[in-house]
Amino acid sequence: MSRTKTPFVATMIALPVLLGGCGVGSSLAGIHDAPAEQTGGASISADTASTVSKRVIDDAVSVSRTSGAADDAERDKTLSGLALREVNASVASKDRGSRAGEEVDGLKVLAVSRGKDWPRAVLATSQTKDVQYLHVLVSQAADQPYTLFADVPMAAGASVPALAPLEEGTPVKLTKAPSQDVTSAASSWAKGVAFPAAKKAPKDVSVSDGFSAALKKNAKKTDKELGALADYSQSQAVASGESVEFELADGGSLTFMPMTRTDTITATKKLKELKIKQPALKHVLDASTVKKSLTVKHVETIGFVTPAEGKSRVVAASDVLHSAKGR
Repeated sequence: MSRTKTPFVATMIALPVLLGGCGVGSSLAGIHDAPAEQTGGASISADTASTVSKRVIDDAVSVSRTSGAADDAERDKTLSGLALREVNASVASKDRGSRAGEEVDGLKVLAVSRGKDWPRAVLATSQTKDVQYLHVLVSQAADQPYTLFADVPMAAGASVPALAPLEEGTPVKLTKAPSQDVTSAASSWAKGVAFPAAKKAPKDVSVSDGFSAALKKNAKKTDKELGALADYSQSQAVASGESVEFELADGGSLTFMPMTRTDTITATKKLKELKIKQPALKHVLDASTVKKSLTVKHVETIGFVTPAEGKSRVVAASDVLHSAKGR
């Protein structure tokens, strides 16, 4: 049998993303000379939230994307949660991240957490080039500055439903155990974008957004290119780590949560060698070919809207190569 080389086509998704920032100056909330606590309504004023957001996001977009002790320490001070998970994966894999550039235009605060307790959170949006981003900033305690917790491109055509007025504040939950509605939506979405496709599509979630549609399209393309040489599958799963959930004005929530995407290629007897072309994938695999199987994992941040009525949907998402195993 002749030697067969089949290039692996990576299914990285290039979609709009939203980025938030971290690292607050000493005159802002969470550090010395913080504004006085408010016993009701928003945890901080709209003006303070806007100032904090600009400072944190500006710091975050320019944080080091290289490896090393000093660079790692800088990221730990500036980023947290989902944003730190994604950037660390990008640094380790040498994959490009979800940020389209460092410039931040049209920054607008969408929500501020309600009440005087910690943790506190701010939801903001901005644009970089032609990509709209959603940013989540979090302060864990009174003596800790706001950091960029999530920085996610919005899915093409997506929009964020109404939230409570800024002066009233929005109920926010930072948790490792999202509500049942959210976890059910995530499970249904995972089923809806899986490959091979489920025999019965879930009815409680939409997969018509740009990110979900690209996942499905790229999976079909990869499977077609492999043909009879290998079997291909793609799955999604909720990952360990904190999620942040903002209550919507009309009920339901907007939740940012960690997920993991797994792509698996299993060679058939017709394949002698699978050639890896993507530089980042070759780096994490530490090889340029595999003969029997390839498993690739991506870290994802998914922003789900779970409305009080109607189907849940993805409004923001990012996807970065994390690791790979082959034999």
